Amino acid sequence: MIKIFAPVDKAEEVDKLIDAGADELYCGLVPLEWLHKYTALVALTRRPALSANFRSFEDLEECVKRAHSRKRKVSLTINEHYYRAEQYDLLLKIIERAANLGVDYFIISDLGLLLTLRKMDIGVKMHMSIGGMALNSETVKFYQELGVSRVQLPRDLTIEEIRSIRRDVSGIELGAFILNSKCANIDGFCTFLHFPPSGPLYNNACMLPYEVFVDSDEEDEKKIIAGVRNKVWERFHIDDRPCGACALYEFNEMGLDFVKIVGRGYPILKKVLDVTFIRTLLDYLNTKRVLREDFRLFAKKLYARTYNRTCRTIMCYYPEVMLEWSKQYI
Repeated sequence: MIKIFAPVDKAEEVDKLIDAGADELYCGLVPLEWLHKYTALVALTRRPALSANFRSFEDLEECVKRAHSRKRKVSLTINEHYYRAEQYDLLLKIIERAANLGVDYFIISDLGLLLTLRKMDIGVKMHMSIGGMALNSETVKFYQELGVSRVQLPRDLTIEEIRSIRRDVSGIELGAFILNSKCANIDGFCTFLHFPPSGPLYNNACMLPYEVFVDSDEEDEKKIIAGVRNKVWERFHIDDRPCGACALYEFNEMGLDFVKIVGRGYPILKKVLDVTFIRTLLDYLNTKRVLREDFRLFAKKLYARTYNRTCRTIMCYYPEVMLEWSKQYI
């Protein structure tokens, strides 16, 4: 059964997210020692330090205790794409202390950090972040050989590409994105931070105008992704609306292990709404024998009722679903 991987920023959010249907939680931590030595913009977790992370080990410990008391796992993001050698002393101190508090996974991107933690045998499972750019099964197998237990597949993959990877690997958990932050850029090649829409630095370098061209005469999803979405992202950079919920049918069918809801730094009401939305869809999928078309219709109606807006191709994580729908029903 697919697990819901949900974001948490405060210990008091834990029970609310679990009550809404979250199976696992992930969080960030930027302690004061890091802020004093560097700044809030020297990334430790790919999200701004002051709005999307725990600020103390005590907060992290309380989060872990609350989650474990309800038999839920907690993953800690240490997922900057790379860290400088001079940062490692403090970085490893943070990691060791977090490990002692009982976190279940470290979400990492930096291959050097992965190799370092492997040598240390720190006793916490490794979760390769999107920054690891596992675009194919050989990359997943490479990380698996290095001791990684689960891999977050990049946003750029289609449903069929995800299916192919799932079919070609075994003994390792795979997850896909399902809600929010459908960036038009390739995350693993990007060094900018992710800012929540309500943040003062939201209109950042991602908003710079640029052009993308695809050499294709076909009316396929590549044109949609490279063209229309590029223009919308350039103008609006809408971070909290993208959705891939219709693909849950295929993800369930192929045996995907988890889906990730992006949202560190988002208000708790938004997080709970997102988790409830995905939980309702998974419960519907797992308690009823439904056809794919019926599930799509249910998902689209629930999306409209939950978020008070209709589906749009430019906001679809897996736009091939929208194309398929338009061919059959429009």
